[in-house]
Amino acid sequence: MDSLLRDSTDAFFTALAANRPPLKLLAYFSTTSPVSIQHAPRTCPHPSSSRLHGLNAVRSYFDLLATHWERIALTRHSSSVNAASRSVTISATVTWRWKKSGRSWNEDFTCTLEFDDHFKISHFFVTTESNPSTCVMRAVDADSPFTRPSSSPTSRSHPSPPIKVASVCPILPPGHNTHS
Repeated sequence: MDSLLRDSTDAFFTALAANRPPLKLLAYFSTTSPVSIQHAPRTCPHPSSSRLHGLNAVRSYFDLLATHWERIALTRHSSSVNAASRSVTISATVTWRWKKSGRSWNEDFTCTLEFDDHFKISHFFVTTESNPSTCVMRAVDADSPFTRPSSSPTSRSHPSPPIKVASVCPILPPGHNTHS
């Protein structure tokens, strides 16, 4: 079983590193078991508040990534397989690049994949291990209207300031149902 879990993980990460389209990535996820996805910094006090459920959530996550960023490098550092829980945990670094501005940064992360009986992903949990500001789910491009004064022109002929990212972790009000 270890080799099937490793092979399934390798196939998914190869597709991820190649910036495969969201629909292609969705093919690695279970259609027979409930699926969930989460991407948050390790220091987030309530990481499950960003947990989403269902194939539509998975598709939306990958659509969001594909719309704004590309992975220009994905390096796996280590992995461990737990056959009893049908899970694989990967330590890796991804270099993200904004499609609009071309700015890039690194996110060090741990990814835990849990698989169904058909070796399709049922749970995809990404934990940012580097500074919380490097989490792609918190990224704000330095040229966005949220970080640029409205009177300052943008120019690609001048050196760009480093990327700015927000370090906010979503905190939902008590009783908020994240399963709907």
